[in-house]
Amino acid sequence: MISKLSTPALFTAALLGAPAFAQSAGEDDGAVDAMAIYNRGAAVIQTTRDINLDTGMQTVGWPIDGRLRADTLWLEGDGVRLTGLSARSSDDSGAGLLAARVGQPVTLLRDDSAGQAQTREATLVGLSGDSALVRVDDRIERLTPNSLWRLAWPAGGDAPSGLQLDIEADSAGSQPLTATYQIDGPSWQASYTGRFDAEAGELSLQSLAVIDNSGGSDLNAKQAWLVAGDVSRANGRGPQPMMMARSEAKMSDSAPQAVGDTYRYTLDGPLKVAAGATRAVSMMAPVTLDAERRYRFENSFYALGRDGARSHAAVQLHFENSSDEPLPAGVVRVYDGNRKATLMGEDSIADTPKGAPVTLAMGSAFDITGERRMVEDSKTENNQRKRSVEITLHNASERDATVDVVEHLPDAADVVSSSIEPRDDSAANTATWEVDVPANGKTTLSYSASWPG
Repeated sequence: MISKLSTPALFTAALLGAPAFAQSAGEDDGAVDAMAIYNRGAAVIQTTRDINLDTGMQTVGWPIDGRLRADTLWLEGDGVRLTGLSARSSDDSGAGLLAARVGQPVTLLRDDSAGQAQTREATLVGLSGDSALVRVDDRIERLTPNSLWRLAWPAGGDAPSGLQLDIEADSAGSQPLTATYQIDGPSWQASYTGRFDAEAGELSLQSLAVIDNSGGSDLNAKQAWLVAGDVSRANGRGPQPMMMARSEAKMSDSAPQAVGDTYRYTLDGPLKVAAGATRAVSMMAPVTLDAERRYRFENSFYALGRDGARSHAAVQLHFENSSDEPLPAGVVRVYDGNRKATLMGEDSIADTPKGAPVTLAMGSAFDITGERRMVEDSKTENNQRKRSVEITLHNASERDATVDVVEHLPDAADVVSSSIEPRDDSAANTATWEVDVPANGKTTLSYSASWPG
């Protein structure tokens, strides 16, 4: 199998810092046994190879695709001990792949006037700026981005980007060795699309897992999982290696599996994502959840604007994850189910377990506005401060609205009077009211708060 890369394309990609090389593989070529991709980035790979071993100390090659983190390798085999390793540069950009080939055979390719491919065998002897130096027979030739010849070399197998493992074996013969390691680059995130029916108070939610392969090499695994959750990272890098059972049993793709303190979603069938590509796969069955749209007018006690200045209330969508599955972190896009082609808004959610509440910020309400002004600011004889605030909410729409008014108060402040009774479940140093505002009308909330001066 030959992977071809024209010289102009190679050097242009190297200057831009973009991956310019991807191995092509057959149906099973280069596929690892198992791969777990983490939504925070990086992937853990586990694969088994039959290796012919000698007794005692020796070095064996192990092919690797992707940006290997060599210090994460775990090797397992009967009577086999890993005593050391060496890894070539994990730079899988065009420049890195070419630099890793210095001193090795390459093939020079070009098309003749009849469109037939011509080849010459050569050895890559060095790089100089945007030029490659090759030895052909007994002479050195220089290839530039404008040369007619282009470079090619075999892909797959014990590629230059692989590992050299120093191992000690108790006995000779062929036996399976299993390697577990991490590569940087691949990641995934959940992507949700929802349809909110305000009349029924329901949110219909469907989900996809979007796999982003920015690792510079193809992802090719016989079995793969997507892992949701946050695991500790040393120096901000990828997850620690996790042993994965080599099982032929197919897990249900509709039920994530709890693995320690994370959740793992099984992909149906092998995983293949080309270098630099993005692939979306169904993550779970659609669900319908009870949901409520609410309006929120929130301010700091000290933030008082000019008289007559209005601001818009925030639109929020509240629901509880009453489904039987956790919701991995991702973006939620919600359409209005009562109108054609109408986007309510988009927001991100964190990893959400079963039964947890979710609040989505959908934007600002065009017709729900509020004015807020201070009507009194005084100090009593016992060094108590007192301030009175008036909030007028306006509703220019054709339907009644309920607005959550939230005021952030000073430390140790108490609401001493209010035209509307505040809720008794407000957070510390916060007062919250539910204010009904009629269609094409307005409602005024007045309250006073005091606190130690």
